[in-house]
Amino acid sequence: MLRSGQPLLPPAHLRIHYYGSWNPQVFAAACEGARTELFSHGLRPDHRILDVGSGIGNLAIGLKDFCRNSYDGLDIDKESVEWCQTHISTVYPSFRFHWADVMNSAYNPLGTQAPSNYRFPFGDATFDVAYLASVFTHMHPDDVLHYLTEISRLLRKDGMCVASLFLLNEHSRQGIESGRSFMTFPHQSMSDKYRLHDVSRPEAAVAIDESFVQQAYETAGLTIKSIRRGFWWSGTSNDQDVIVATPSPKLDTPT
Repeated sequence: MLRSGQPLLPPAHLRIHYYGSWNPQVFAAACEGARTELFSHGLRPDHRILDVGSGIGNLAIGLKDFCRNSYDGLDIDKESVEWCQTHISTVYPSFRFHWADVMNSAYNPLGTQAPSNYRFPFGDATFDVAYLASVFTHMHPDDVLHYLTEISRLLRKDGMCVASLFLLNEHSRQGIESGRSFMTFPHQSMSDKYRLHDVSRPEAAVAIDESFVQQAYETAGLTIKSIRRGFWWSGTSNDQDVIVATPSPKLDTPT
């Protein structure tokens, strides 16, 4: 149980696993970064939030004194989910965390469910905001399409999805080929629809063709409103591309 006045801080080994450092200031910066990202897109205290890839609770901790509605975090790392349930949910009951036993070669190799058919455990039109920070960077393209379809199902008609990716386009491909990218992505699919950083652990890091991503959003029923271009491909570490999308208007069916 958290003592009065004691900051919420995951154990050192989990901070190292997620952020490469035990330094509490590094974790505090991650909390503030996630919070600032959503604030920049108009997050309100009354929004219902879905955090896919909730990790060790950086967004939840960043919003614990802001959110006045509900927050649901979903992650494939069981230990992280259990830590959040024990140390965050017990103090902030409107913040809930759920384990998704989805297979991922890098982060949950013994998972029992394929990402391509995983159904998120929530009802239709449940959330105002879906946040996916560095989730699609660890998924194959067809699995990303499925997740986007699920996000589309879960968002209210005026909701938004904020997601980060490594987008492959003319500039980023040039950066990779010239050796400037902070991740090398040397392994490419035959059609260059995606590239892998480590072929022995395919989901360790995945860059996906931008035209495929745009089509995937459209197919899933989401309209891209903006793309903030990251500079990961020019050597800036962890500066991913960020896509903001909203549910596409539903066409009236003739009667």
